[in-house]
Amino acid sequence: MFANLRGQWRQSRFARLLFTLLLSLSILSGPIAPAFAQPSMAPRAAMPDEQVSPEFRGVLSQYGRFVQHDRFGEVWVPTVTPEGWHPYAPCHWVKTKKYGWYYDDKTPWGQIVHHYGRWFYDQQIGWAWDPGSAFSPGWVVWRTSPEWTGWAPMPPDQAFANMSTDAFNNSEQWIFVETAKFATGCDAKVAPKQQVPVLLRTTKYITALQIVDGIAVIVLPGYIIGPWIDIAIGFYPWPAWYFVDIIFNFNFVWQNTLIFNVNVACTP
Repeated sequence: MFANLRGQWRQSRFARLLFTLLLSLSILSGPIAPAFAQPSMAPRAAMPDEQVSPEFRGVLSQYGRFVQHDRFGEVWVPTVTPEGWHPYAPCHWVKTKKYGWYYDDKTPWGQIVHHYGRWFYDQQIGWAWDPGSAFSPGWVVWRTSPEWTGWAPMPPDQAFANMSTDAFNNSEQWIFVETAKFATGCDAKVAPKQQVPVLLRTTKYITALQIVDGIAVIVLPGYIIGPWIDIAIGFYPWPAWYFVDIIFNFNFVWQNTLIFNVNVACTP
């Protein structure tokens, strides 16, 4: 099914261009427009596409190593993480007033790799980070139910070329915790790997998005609660064409074609 959907989207160039045009007009002609958030101790600047800025490289080199990957080129592998570590561990999710659920990792390297670029799992080297320039509160996809909440790192763009349902829906990709304990952060018990296939069948993808200051923010159901934080984030808004690509990537993962639930929520 994934292969068929990808073929449909890649062939629908006119539809993509039309959607980009309509999105650009809605953003640029309205009374509200994307704006830069005030800088803070959160990630401060975007990186060149598929390259690591000298500032970020200097930080990441202290906590991991850069290696060449056959498929993704230069990637970064952490060396300071414990055995069994997973990107976007449950400890750091907070709900912000403006940007929804934000991964508030305080480590110098975590502030970079959990908001720029994407993660993928490699059987040889484990979890590796593929550099990217676009900011997100957290590059993950979500599945939830009133009983369980789960998330998985969104793959790099290059991964969509050969992605399959089986490859993405496996125990290495997903973290699930009980929804009632999601707010407890590090104290939330992660479901064992053997339970993940069952949870993937009993939860549903979250497909509701908002456009906040020019980026897509996933809106989780109201029954998911957690710690609140008011944070100022510095980033560059996405261009309209990039937003469209991300929407199609999300839709590709969700296996829903041409179904969008997008609200514009830019601030003055």
